[in-house]
Amino acid sequence: MSTSERPIENLLTTHMDEEEVRLFMDQFEYQRFDNGEFVFREGDPGDVLYIVKTGLVSLVKEITVDVNKKLVLARPGMIFGEFSFMDRGERSASAVTEDDSELFSLKRAVFDQFILKQPQAGIKVYMNLLQIVVERLRRTNDAYRDAVRWGLEITGTQKLNFQYLITENVEIRIELSNGKTVEGKVLQLERSDAGHEMILANKLGKLTIIPYHAIVSVGLAD
Repeated sequence: MSTSERPIENLLTTHMDEEEVRLFMDQFEYQRFDNGEFVFREGDPGDVLYIVKTGLVSLVKEITVDVNKKLVLARPGMIFGEFSFMDRGERSASAVTEDDSELFSLKRAVFDQFILKQPQAGIKVYMNLLQIVVERLRRTNDAYRDAVRWGLEITGTQKLNFQYLITENVEIRIELSNGKTVEGKVLQLERSDAGHEMILANKLGKLTIIPYHAIVSVGLAD
């Protein structure tokens, strides 16, 4: 990648000197996506890390067949895809452009080779990635603690003790406004601009994000 194509300084290159940054950024490839195009889909292999150069990219999680939730809007200079990139797992959400976008992508296999050749720089990148992940998880945990402290009312008639439901792994059943029901264990609560949301895990480990405005009732599963 030429010098003119390098992205705005980002968290991945913190504490790296000029030569380390140059060597690291040379591992990235340039990609262009049209508005509305998928960068990757939920369930795809997560072996590529992305940095937004221009445009906008939404990270979207499927809640039900006909309901999606926007998790993050990645703007120029922002990184996305780091969770699956680090644990080599499947994508937990889809990434779709909201504008014509230019991205820089780093394949995991290429990164592994970079670490072998430049171990000191590789350690710095790993530490930066870890810091990014920790910060994003901290934001989620803060939202969860707030939600528990406030004792959120779901049914309108009683307050559920979500701390108990989470720590005791209680299986619950939720009736949604679209007529569907969802069963699982509460993992955490989140607060967003749109309101509060519950993250549920079913018996197969699949995660479902449910906005409170879509909940009709909550009860214990059979």
